[in-house]
Amino acid sequence: MKSLAAASQRLPAAKAPGFVDLLPGQARRRRELEQAMLGTFSAWGYELVNTPAVEQLATIGLGVEPEQLRRLFKFADGDGTMLAMVGERTVPVARLAAGQLRQAPRPLRLCYLGPTYQGHPAAGGQREAFQAGAELVGAHSATADAEVVAMAVGALEAGGAGDFQVEVGHVGFFGGLVAGLAPGQRGQVVDALAGRDLVELEQALAGTDLGAAERELLLRFPALRGDAGILTAAAGLVDNATSALALEELGAVHRLLQAHGVEARVNIDLGAVRDFDYYTGVVFEVFAPGLGAPLATGGRYDNLLQRFGEPEPATGLVVFLDRLQAVLDPISASPAFVLVGYVDDAEAAEAAVGVAAGLRSGGEVVAMEVAPIDDARLRARAAATGASGAVICDGAGAWRLGPDGARERLK
Repeated sequence: MKSLAAASQRLPAAKAPGFVDLLPGQARRRRELEQAMLGTFSAWGYELVNTPAVEQLATIGLGVEPEQLRRLFKFADGDGTMLAMVGERTVPVARLAAGQLRQAPRPLRLCYLGPTYQGHPAAGGQREAFQAGAELVGAHSATADAEVVAMAVGALEAGGAGDFQVEVGHVGFFGGLVAGLAPGQRGQVVDALAGRDLVELEQALAGTDLGAAERELLLRFPALRGDAGILTAAAGLVDNATSALALEELGAVHRLLQAHGVEARVNIDLGAVRDFDYYTGVVFEVFAPGLGAPLATGGRYDNLLQRFGEPEPATGLVVFLDRLQAVLDPISASPAFVLVGYVDDAEAAEAAVGVAAGLRSGGEVVAMEVAPIDDARLRARAAATGASGAVICDGAGAWRLGPDGARERLK
């Protein structure tokens, strides 16, 4: 029979590409962030739900675009049903809201956390990521929109983020400007705006019959961001009802964000280009210096639940925990603990077990040596592992070891 050691040498040592190991301090930090997110959501009245990491591909397809579907891990069940690892968690929560929770009182406040997967991520992207999010289902109001923005701010602050800014916009503002464009023309304009390429934008607009006001606003898109004053400036330029309504709704949300006390974190960004097939109203992204992707995103998506047979308004947010951890100290300090050891004696070992149990019941974190040890080696072990103190047990009792080698009887 071949040895286990020999067999283990044949196992691959490398992890799968696109996945990350979290080492002890990193994993502890991640758990702290998860607790901060859930603690914030709970304080706002959101209840935790857990949905599977695997959904039917047809279910996911109700809520995401073909390109997003293409990137997923997909495989066949035993009966031939196509399944996929979830690439985001709003769609599974929408499935719950429209299904098992369709009779629950509205508005429905749900939150979640967990991994998401991509089989074919963009160049350099991770195949596994972790999200915490919240969904507010059954409410269509500026109050609801402001709630999720303010809650995102609170969650990030609770997680330890300090230097970040929230960019709030409305898809209706852009939608009203380009409502008369053919799909191909609209796509060219969106691509140019997404790249902030004014030359390409001018070329895209040259082939359209947009009015002068709409053309001027689109050319000014990259500069349409700032405080609430930008809403007044833009209102004097628009001449379509859809864009005007978007500005009114943004104004109402901004006033509520002032009431929430988070306006210092908020910029109005009328030039934001988001997924206009998914979002239907107020949208937001959260950015931190030095990070090329948003810490959090969110917004109103009133058309999603009707795809599950239950038309309802909804808004929500997602925090990208991997990115949040990257802008913070990624490693959490180990909790202070006491190291307990014993001399080479059966009674001393039993005494040490009792001492460790007593210290734990008193609220201390205790790690116990599982082999006999003397004073000098226990003291060295405590220093090497960062223990806050050391206790050794022998036939005469239990003793705290001082840094100078002295013993003090444990009370």
